Amino acid sequence: MQLNKNEGLKLYAPKTYWNATKKQKDKTCNGCGAKGGIKVPNTFYGLCIKKACDIHDWMFKEGETYADFLFANAIFLLNLCVIVINGSNWFTRVFRLARASKYFIAVAVAGADAYWVNKKRNKKMNITYKGEFR
Repeated sequence: MQLNKNEGLKLYAPKTYWNATKKQKDKTCNGCGAKGGIKVPNTFYGLCIKKACDIHDWMFKEGETYADFLFANAIFLLNLCVIVINGSNWFTRVFRLARASKYFIAVAVAGADAYWVNKKRNKKMNITYKGEFR
């Protein structure tokens, strides 16, 4: 399937994120970096990537299983790449995708404690999210 130049790739998020009000999202989503912890830029060389971070925050709040943790991080990388590909030229794309990989590695390696806040840890390997691309 070939996309029209104006169509672009789509972001993935749980339906609950797409249907949430701004007020509901603001309660959970705080952009890039850990809430009350390390803050990192919401931009990659001038390109706003906050929406990918907000979706990741939402997925961390809603996730129930270890598979959800892994899936949330994979979707985070996907959404970062979608934003970069849609919003970059051939030159900036290289640097922005390199930065996306660093953000992904950071949450994959150090994000587990944030994911399990107020949840009982489990190793279940089923994905509970119901989402769609928009």
